[in-house]
This record gives sequence, structure tokens and C-alpha cells, in this order.
Amino acid sequence: MVKKIKQFAALAMACTFAASGLFAIDYKQITVKDINGVSVTIDIPSDVFSLVEGRESEINDALNKYKVDASDILKAEKAVKDAYASIKDYIPTDSPFTVAENGLNDFCDDLADVIPNSQTQQNVYAEAWIGKIFPGFHFGAGVNAGVSALDVSTLKDAALALGVDDVKDINDTLVFPTITVDARLGGIILPFDIGVTAMSIDTSKMDSVDKAIDPVAIDFFTLGADIRYAIFQGGFMRPKWSVGAGFYYTKGGVDVDDDTAKASLDFKSTTFMVNTQASIKLLCLVPFIGGRALFSKTSVDWKVNADWARIIAKESDTYYEGVADALKWGILPSSFSGSSSGFSVYPQVFGGIGLDLLFLNLTVSGSYDIASKIPSAAVSVRVAW
Repeated sequence: MVKKIKQFAALAMACTFAASGLFAIDYKQITVKDINGVSVTIDIPSDVFSLVEGRESEINDALNKYKVDASDILKAEKAVKDAYASIKDYIPTDSPFTVAENGLNDFCDDLADVIPNSQTQQNVYAEAWIGKIFPGFHFGAGVNAGVSALDVSTLKDAALALGVDDVKDINDTLVFPTITVDARLGGIILPFDIGVTAMSIDTSKMDSVDKAIDPVAIDFFTLGADIRYAIFQGGFMRPKWSVGAGFYYTKGGVDVDDDTAKASLDFKSTTFMVNTQASIKLLCLVPFIGGRALFSKTSVDWKVNADWARIIAKESDTYYEGVADALKWGILPSSFSGSSSGFSVYPQVFGGIGLDLLFLNLTVSGSYDIASKIPSAAVSVRVAW
């Protein structure tokens, strides 16, 4: 019995040591030179090693610039290790660089799917064809607002790794908005119509908005055009059916600048669309339904410049100054970046209803991206005749 107890105790101790090794911070080594040319081999957390590897010459230049000797390098190394040992006192992960980088890259992939869906919320008319410019002048112009569902769960993971605790209570799904002005003109002789849409917003040039969303700045530009040809021209209580094609271009960016980090995200999307739509006018109501295929090339780039000393440590910590030195010398990286780009095809179904009151036209629509499983919606108010 005693033997079995001893065996069990030994097994428990072995499991404990194994577990402690399993969850310990992993390190890799680089060799740098101090101001006197003395080689110093130091441990770098595996979390950031890929960002430091190959930059030894830059680190050496910094060590020479700040007149750093071997003893100070080793003090900074110990401070970094102490910070990583206590890192979960401040953030929920012991791999902040990895989590932030992966989270931002995954968010860029999600954003690349959402932007083309947001583009097609623009210039949606209930009637499949508005009519000819002659005989009878058919024209419409107004304002359109649309939203597409955007998964921000991976962005939240990145923000938490960057020490931004305020995002904890934010829903995992938010909306990507688009606001545009648009116009549509009926065709001449042949049964077609042409629509255009555009919008440009730069919050840094809008003083009241800039102050309201500080420290965030948003820059957004979109331009699009489409043409529809009526297969069935319809009439009173008779349906209309059209086929069409369009082109959309969107670019923009979001910048965040606060005490602990500066971040920027830039996106650009070019989309070609083919679509079909059917509608019928029932007195003043115009229900409609249709389908689209989007062929889109989208790119998203991001960059973060973070004061990691204030994220993974506090000024009251004994190792704070050492971490700050490690950042200043490049032993810990202060900036990192990533991107996502590619070409994709997005099949969409859409529908909605319009309200036609003399010269006022109100349209409410919704769509669903079958491939990316992204729902979207839009509402527009126009003067039309």
C-alpha cells in the first residue's frame, strides 16, 4: 500500500513538472553586441521572436547609440522575462503579439468579405426598371444608408491583447455602414436605365465629428455605377423584369491614436456585379426580388505601433523601466503589421419593398451573401418621377 502511495505521489509530481513546463513561456535566443563590442546572447519570448530575428544589426546600432553595456542588456532581458511572467495581471494572454497579429489578420479577412456586400446596398431601387427618359421623363435622386453584418470577435481578441479592456462588452457582431447619394436616369429609345452613386467622408476635416469620435479618425470614399435593361417592361399590375451589370470602387481607412498605441487600417475594393431583378407595382407599394453575383478584388492592410511597456507592465512595477529600455533598443518590437487580399465571388439574393408617393420614393431592402453568410440591409429616400 505504501509503495502504491509513493508511486502515485511520484506520478503526481511528474505531471506537475510536466504541466509547469507545458505552460511556461517559451524563449529563443539572439546574440547582440554592446557598446564595447562584447557579444551578449539573450532570450527573446517566442511570441515576438519572428519580429526580432534578423534585426540584430538594427539592435546593435541602437545599443551603440544609447551607449548600452552588457550588464544593462541583461537587466533588460530579466525585466522582459519578469513582465511576461506576470503578464496575465494586465491582459488575458501570455502571447500578446501573436494574439493581436492573428486577430487583426483574421479581422481583415472578415472585412474583405463584408466590403463588397456593403457596396451593393447602394443605389437599390424597388422598380426593376424606372422607365424611359422619353416619352415621359423618368429620374430619381436621393440618399441611401446601408449596413452589413461584420464579425468583430477576432478584432476584440486583438484589442484585449493590446490592453484595451473597454471592448469586453461589445457584441461579437457589429455593422459596417455605408452612406451615399445616388441618382438614376431612364434610357432613351431602348428600355434601360443608368444609376450612379458616390460618397466621400473624412472625419478629420469635420471638427464636431472629429471631436465626438476621438481618438478615431475615419476616411471613406466610394463610387459606383450600373445599368439595367428591361426584359419585361411591365405596367399596371404587370411585373417588370430586368438584367444588369455594375461597377463599384471603395477605399478608406481607420486610424486610432491614443496614449498606448497607434493603429491604422486601410482597405480598397473593386467589384464588378451582374444582377437580375423582378418587381410589380401594387398601387403605391412595389415589392421586388432578385439575385446578384459579385466579382470582387479586395485588399486590407493594417499596422500597429504600441507602447508595450504600458500594456504588459505598469510604471509601479520594478521591471517597467527595463521593458521600456528593451522597446527603445529594439529587443522588443514596437510595431508590427499585416494584410489580407484576394479575389472572390459572392452570390447574393436580395429583395424588399418600395413606397411610391407621387414625387417621393422610399425603399427598404435586404440581401444575403450565400457564400460568406453575411446579411445586409439598406433604406433610401429619393425624389423620383
